[in-house]
Amino acid sequence: MFLLKKRFANSAASHGSFSARGFPCSGAVNTPEAKRVDSLGRPRSSGKAGLRRFSLLFLLLTTLQLCIPVAALAEESLPVEEAGLLREALPRPQRERRYAIPGGQSIGVLLSTDGVTVVGFSPAVSSDGSFCNPAEDADLVAGDFITSVNGEQVLCNGDLSRIVSKAGAEGKNCSIVYLRNGTQRKTILKPVFCQDTKSWRIGLYVRDNVCGVGTLSFYDAKEKKFAALGHEVEDIQHDAAGESIGSVIRASVQSIRAADSGNPGEKMGSFLQEEWQGEIFLNGRFGVYGVMNTMPEYSRSEAALPIAFPDEVESGPAEIYTVLEGEKIESFNVNIIKTLESHKSSGHGMILEITDERLIEKCGGIVQGMSGSPIIQNGFLVGSVTHVFIDDPLHGYGCFASWMLEEAENGPS
Repeated sequence: MFLLKKRFANSAASHGSFSARGFPCSGAVNTPEAKRVDSLGRPRSSGKAGLRRFSLLFLLLTTLQLCIPVAALAEESLPVEEAGLLREALPRPQRERRYAIPGGQSIGVLLSTDGVTVVGFSPAVSSDGSFCNPAEDADLVAGDFITSVNGEQVLCNGDLSRIVSKAGAEGKNCSIVYLRNGTQRKTILKPVFCQDTKSWRIGLYVRDNVCGVGTLSFYDAKEKKFAALGHEVEDIQHDAAGESIGSVIRASVQSIRAADSGNPGEKMGSFLQEEWQGEIFLNGRFGVYGVMNTMPEYSRSEAALPIAFPDEVESGPAEIYTVLEGEKIESFNVNIIKTLESHKSSGHGMILEITDERLIEKCGGIVQGMSGSPIIQNGFLVGSVTHVFIDDPLHGYGCFASWMLEEAENGPS
């Protein structure tokens, strides 16, 4: 679940009113100026000015009579709704309706990485008994993502340990390439032989994969495919040419830390690895996708729902499926404040408000771990929860289920 500062669009774009035909139209204006126009919209003339124009008007009308039969033939060849109005028939594009089983199950998401993430520091004991930390001295910080050392790619903790040990034994420095906030950086440090662990160290704790609790969005029983989270997981590969980049497993919610303004809440759970498991093949903008050969248990319903197109989602009441305790999927009331069809590039399809009193009392609003919770409206699967406003956890973003389905089939756009 990504965290966002609350940002409502206060500026409203000015749009003209449109008729059913797509043409701009305006309301009737009852003013003296409006009364002084004729049926063709021209200012009315009176007195001598009108008489002077009579002969010209008569000549013009006589000439126009020659065109009337042609216009009449053209009118008869096109569909019309009323006399004098021609309308071109514009057929509505045919759209294939898709169906999926809504999720709501809590899942553990385990993803492989193309590097290791710095999560902490541990000083080494040097030969003189003093404590030192080469990594801190080289200005590395928690959250830095190490991709290579001395020109060798680092994919896991074992790679980093092996390269550091080799450099230390050969009396060489370690040239470390890493990412910080998406920007590539480089630093150089010298390994220290730790008298305590009897090994070459640079003073780092690292994590070589991404794991966390999320929510399953939907499942296609026919294709045995799933979608989850509703947003991408940063700093990991997006696909691996058809190879698995991670897995999802069952999870049970043990407790919830409630959210309040400025402090996002969180679901805390345990992974149940002995049960169903899915393989992740794509980490996309709108979620993670893969194959799950076994139907997920504890579904609220095994019936597939139609997936709504974005223009079918409307402002108003809806519900989300999510787990607050154990593995029990429950339904909670929300309100779709606004749809944002044009915001596809940001992944924000709608603004949500939590209205369910029990969910507010238990969680304080949207919490981390609800990412992917399916949104249901009018019998349609319309989307999934994606983000929470950090300063107002009663509000957050959702993305459209149709966006997720399109990305699962076609890959990231």
